[in-house]
Amino acid sequence: MKETKPISVFLVATVTAALHGAVAVVFVPVLSFLMLLWGSAPAQLSSTITAAGDGMVFAVIAPLGCTVFGFIAGAFAALTHNVFAKEQPRQVLVVREEEILVPDVSLAA
Repeated sequence: MKETKPISVFLVATVTAALHGAVAVVFVPVLSFLMLLWGSAPAQLSSTITAAGDGMVFAVIAPLGCTVFGFIAGAFAALTHNVFAKEQPRQVLVVREEEILVPDVSLAA
């Protein structure tokens, strides 16, 4: 088994932020367009989204929010990995030299 090594927190956070932002750029406008076509938002978001022009402002702001969330989530995951990677027990091989007592053997028959 290979030894687990700590990873770069900033690199993991940046990659995770980029992935969350890219997914939000693709899927949030689709969701916003569907809300515009249906003419109403879900009941939980209806007052917020309809006040923002049927979700078009939501489509512009959401990728930024998803990117920030991705950065925070990636940093937390990398920090957690590093904590456990440093605390992993090391395997140590101990070699003991013991004196072996062999009984005297009679050569006479």
